[in-house]
Amino acid sequence: MTTDDHRLVRTRLGSLIDVLRRRLVGAGHAHAAVEFGIIMIVAMFVLVVAVQFAFTGEAAQVAVLANVEGASSTAKDPAASQSAVPAYLAEHIDDAFRA
Repeated sequence: MTTDDHRLVRTRLGSLIDVLRRRLVGAGHAHAAVEFGIIMIVAMFVLVVAVQFAFTGEAAQVAVLANVEGASSTAKDPAASQSAVPAYLAEHIDDAFRA
């Protein structure tokens, strides 16, 4: 390669580096905003799913607690009718949640 060839390669390589540098510097902020937007969509979806699991878990816990309280009331009074157990739960369910 001659000296002119080296200059031509350096010039083209330099202009290519300049173009890449301008593209990277100019698009940096917009690119980050787009990535942030995409990540936030996924993060919000995960958050909504986690909240739904929390509500489901709480409802299951309430159902189990009501079952235990109902069994307890029936054990205390074996002669209780079916309508007596929901009445007992309505009176005592708040006490069970506070414990």
